[in-house]
Amino acid sequence: MLKVWEGIDPIAAEARLRGLRRRLSELDIALSDQQSLVREFPHSFAVKLSGESLRSMELALRRELAEVLRHRQAEHVSIALDGPSFANHSAKLSDLGVIFTRVQKLFSSVAQAITTGPTNRGPIPAEIMSNTALRLQTTFASSFGMDIAVPSAYDLLGESLPSETFTQLFQLLNSASDEARLMRLSGEVGRRSLVHLRHLATHLRATDATLKMGWKDFAGTRYEWSIETAGAEKIIASIDNITETRSDTSQREGWLVGASLLRNRFEILLDDGQVIEGKFVAGLSESVADAFGKRVVAVVDETEVLDRATGEARTFYTLKEAREIVTAKE
Repeated sequence: MLKVWEGIDPIAAEARLRGLRRRLSELDIALSDQQSLVREFPHSFAVKLSGESLRSMELALRRELAEVLRHRQAEHVSIALDGPSFANHSAKLSDLGVIFTRVQKLFSSVAQAITTGPTNRGPIPAEIMSNTALRLQTTFASSFGMDIAVPSAYDLLGESLPSETFTQLFQLLNSASDEARLMRLSGEVGRRSLVHLRHLATHLRATDATLKMGWKDFAGTRYEWSIETAGAEKIIASIDNITETRSDTSQREGWLVGASLLRNRFEILLDDGQVIEGKFVAGLSESVADAFGKRVVAVVDETEVLDRATGEARTFYTLKEAREIVTAKE
């Protein structure tokens, strides 16, 4: 069985991690204020120096975070099912197989969006599939309850694809019945993830089943989601109202004037004065930190999403690469 923590007191670890997360959140706010100065004075050496000092503090905290997180072995999610197919603490295998398949595909597709940017179709890289392979560990007393795990695999900066995926997944699930919130997240996770979520909701509706999911992150924060037939209906309707009308990859030049390593967010001030903002893919933290406040060439995915019900269209951006533009000295 995959243990959550190995060789360390989990209560003490979570308390320390809550403190580190709080300090990183406070620092993220300070960096946001400092970045407002960067937008106003993009060529100021003093502003640049202040930002480098804050980034240095952030890096030290992230290294301390990673030191504790190396003891976290796995992410565990609980799934409880109820309904005619899951009575008397048993499960109808045909229904269980469909639900397992849809949950796995949904999880891997969200991870793919985090890693390489959202896509509509095509194979998900084998490495992502391997790193997001969910494993059934135990069952427990519910109508039918299961404990599912995946290795955490934290890196030297305290980043973990499974952990980030669970965070994004629960944001998506808890936004699924709110069309405005779902539209925003659809631009980040992509149509592929919405299709898998719709298939899951459709099967739950067809079998009159309810589903509850729960996950606790490294700092002890509990994430939960539940869905019944009425909720499934609403999710299906919301997803059907949202369509992706355009998806392109472009190369832009500008100043990297906003960056949150805590939230994987970026802002680039283009030469025409437009500011584009969105999420950057996993593994780009160091590049973004190094390029902050500098002029960059950015490779950006642009996804346009339309809400058929309201006619509202929005464009979402995913940063896939940022290279500093080095000018030759005269």
